[in-house]
Amino acid sequence: MIQPAEAAVGPNGPAALAVSSGPEDPKPGRTPAPALDAVEEDRRESYRSWQRIAFIWAVAWHFSLTVAVVLVAVEHRPLWLYAALAGMSASYLLLQHPWLLDRREPRAAKVHLAIVCTLSFAIVWGDPSLTFLAPVVLSQFSPHSGFGLRGIEILAIAAAGLTLPIALRGGPSWGSLAAWGLAAGSALLINLFIGGFFVEMLKDNDRRGDLIRELEATRAELEQAHHAAGVLEERERLAQEIHDTLAQGFTSLLMLVQAAEATLDSDPDTTRERLELAARTARENLAEARALIGGDPTAGLPLDTALRRAAARIGEELGMATAVDIGGSPRPLTANVQVVTLRVAQEALANVRKHARADTVTLWLTYGTEQLTLAVEDDGVGMAEQSCDGFGMRSMRKRVEQVGGELTITSAPGAGTRVEAEVPYE
Repeated sequence: MIQPAEAAVGPNGPAALAVSSGPEDPKPGRTPAPALDAVEEDRRESYRSWQRIAFIWAVAWHFSLTVAVVLVAVEHRPLWLYAALAGMSASYLLLQHPWLLDRREPRAAKVHLAIVCTLSFAIVWGDPSLTFLAPVVLSQFSPHSGFGLRGIEILAIAAAGLTLPIALRGGPSWGSLAAWGLAAGSALLINLFIGGFFVEMLKDNDRRGDLIRELEATRAELEQAHHAAGVLEERERLAQEIHDTLAQGFTSLLMLVQAAEATLDSDPDTTRERLELAARTARENLAEARALIGGDPTAGLPLDTALRRAAARIGEELGMATAVDIGGSPRPLTANVQVVTLRVAQEALANVRKHARADTVTLWLTYGTEQLTLAVEDDGVGMAEQSCDGFGMRSMRKRVEQVGGELTITSAPGAGTRVEAEVPYE
């Protein structure tokens, strides 16, 4: 048996197929995927389709009432029949039709059934030629009864009651009983065919409503998952940026301050130089922090200039020889290519500072035909192969691979280290 209150959710419900008047307002910041937009469009189209079905049902109902009015007029029947037919029309428009569009409150439909059954009984009693209204009224039971065994029993009882005036009006007789049985049986059969089609539409409508509810629940879960994934991705991105910029700057500051502290009493000039370098490093680190917050990680510097500044800084900090060689024909670079290349260079130089104990470090930047190649090579102590998988190394490799490039690290104990990144142009 169909449960209209649950089968189709009304306009205030979360996922109604037959009653949603339009898409829900998107939440701020939400960008629905095309597939989710299709769900909203299906919701709207389903409601429009259901409106058309309800309209056709209303037209069919009033067509039957119009035929009855014509018969009453032609046969000069009592005027009260017009009032009864008008009451059936008003009951449909005020109670049944709104319920078909929003089946959340079945009481209105039940009141409608009580009204039209009473009026139909009186009309058939007053004019047996209007008995054809019985199957029309009987069709109003379909959305409530369904077509299970219990539903058919309800329809049979209603058909017998609506056509009962045929048996009672002229007094009981075999002829009137036969006519009554024929009219009741015809009303039941007609409704089984026509009403059955309508009930199947209701069931299909409800199935689609269930599907949309599931899709909307899935959408909510996906949005939550996407939000969580976005938060995690942004957290990882910030951690990577902080590690490659601010953390390296703080490391430099700490080393310079410790070095200045070591010569504070014995060599004031050297101490002053190291403090000046620490101050410059702090200012540069602050500029990088501001650039990171402002969305321009390169701080507005061309890649060549940024590489030379990074190499010069580590040369001053460690007292080593540094060189930067630019090869090929320079070309405009996208911000993404510049950032990836600069971050790889900064991380490679940070590793030189921490581990290499090198005397010289050289940076090569080569503008190729299809890609930009960066190489950072030192003559330090090198490292074993299993040491090439720290956080900094993974960060460099991940950055390069995200833009479709390739990172190669070549090193061996006592043989120095070479980091080479091939970054495709965008």
